[in-house]
Amino acid sequence: MKKAFKKAAGIFLAAAMTTCMLTGCTGTTDSPSSAGEGTSSGSSEEITTLTWYMSINPVAADTEKVIEKLNEYTREKIGVEIDYKIMANPDYKEKMPNLINAGEYFDICFTSNWTTDYLQFVGKDAFMDITELLPEHAKETYDFIPEAMWNAVKVNGSIYGVPSYKEMGWQGGIVYNSDMAEEYGIDMSTVKTLADYTDVLKTVAEKSRAAGEDVIGVSGLTNAWEMAAPYESLTGTPSLPAAGAVPEFGNFKDMEGQAVFNQYASEEYMNYCTTVYGWNQAGYLGGDPVNYDSDTANRDNDFNNGSLFSYFIQYAPGTAESMTASSGHGVGFAALMDPLFETRSAMGGLLAISSASEHPDKALEFINLLNTDEYVGTLIRHGIEGEHYTAVGDNQVDKTMGGTLTDNGYDYTYGWQFGTPFNQKWDISYPDNIEELFQQYNDSAIISPNNGFTFDTVPVETQVAAITNVIAEYGPSLETGSVDPAEYIPRFLDALNANGAQDLISEVSNQLNEFNENK
Repeated sequence: MKKAFKKAAGIFLAAAMTTCMLTGCTGTTDSPSSAGEGTSSGSSEEITTLTWYMSINPVAADTEKVIEKLNEYTREKIGVEIDYKIMANPDYKEKMPNLINAGEYFDICFTSNWTTDYLQFVGKDAFMDITELLPEHAKETYDFIPEAMWNAVKVNGSIYGVPSYKEMGWQGGIVYNSDMAEEYGIDMSTVKTLADYTDVLKTVAEKSRAAGEDVIGVSGLTNAWEMAAPYESLTGTPSLPAAGAVPEFGNFKDMEGQAVFNQYASEEYMNYCTTVYGWNQAGYLGGDPVNYDSDTANRDNDFNNGSLFSYFIQYAPGTAESMTASSGHGVGFAALMDPLFETRSAMGGLLAISSASEHPDKALEFINLLNTDEYVGTLIRHGIEGEHYTAVGDNQVDKTMGGTLTDNGYDYTYGWQFGTPFNQKWDISYPDNIEELFQQYNDSAIISPNNGFTFDTVPVETQVAAITNVIAEYGPSLETGSVDPAEYIPRFLDALNANGAQDLISEVSNQLNEFNENK
């Protein structure tokens, strides 16, 4: 893990971890030659086998070989070896819940809000309460991960999983072809809001058509609404009509006094839909924006070949630089908001320990290595030096081995699923200062007002199902500018109300009040 990142991460990084890094107490090492120094846990009589279920795509061909190398190291370092049960994401989503429900033994498993649901299985007592164990058996990780993240993953005041600490929250904005912007005389630094972008799209349309190219101005609109007017999702599902205002963004003045409100009934939603409807009418979106937005492979191809100028994206540091390396042209990013960290931001990936684990102390020691040991962090992402990558300087790797490989048998370049990415040697596709970029991003993150609140949908399951169907019917057409909002938003609101939107908002309000009273 790079010292520069951890020394300067502002309010998000604990001072204790910085001190620990400077004195070398994390136990990080660049090679296995020093493994086991100063520890007695690595004696052959004391090896503990941990069963680790993991979800990742794709399952790399040389996984077994890499895990063998990992076990050589962890046996000496902490007296542990891994029985690695890896599945591709679709298989894991289907099989892992069944394994847990059937009482299958494991020590560690991947969990999130999108697979093997963290909150659901905490509620089933499948995961161990590790609140008291963390400071003892994973102190470096516990100190390093910001308090806001620990608060976000708490359930009734207790921690049941170690979240992957990467970028704090999410940031919405527009990635664009910077070479084309320069050619057309477009200054993207002036774009701060969605309204600012209309003139840009007009210029792209006029100049590309004059050249006989007819470039599509922008796509990704189905992801753009919450970027244009950011709010806190109080259900953990941003599309559901139960939002909270984030004061720093200055939105939803018309909802003042309502802690929970229907964002679709706001002036911001009407303004957004009206703006993108105008874009569509002007021909800036091209063809059928609903279907075009859903075909990301076609979008990526069009962006790379210059047929598409821009698209909306949830951004992470280094994305523009990485896209520049792969697209064949310059790529820039125009932010529409500061990063927002809310409860759901921490639920994207965690490692949990089974409540039936016989070795929770060793499981946490291993998770601690995943988060703090540079050799482990590099090995689990990039594989074996000389076989899957070559070293570039002290802090980078080249997965192409100087351009000689296109498929090296093992590569999880960013590898956030394994824990924090800040304990690795980064692939050369990332800029040299990638950790400083993350630091700046995380320092600028806004913590949502109700961070740590998790909504129990059980009392309104019927309404949530009905509302979800209504949103699927109206949302995509409205949010891609395909229909007139003056006509369709009233219909949308009527359908939401008829299917229990107010029941949902009332239930969220009641649970939120209870949460705040018990803080």
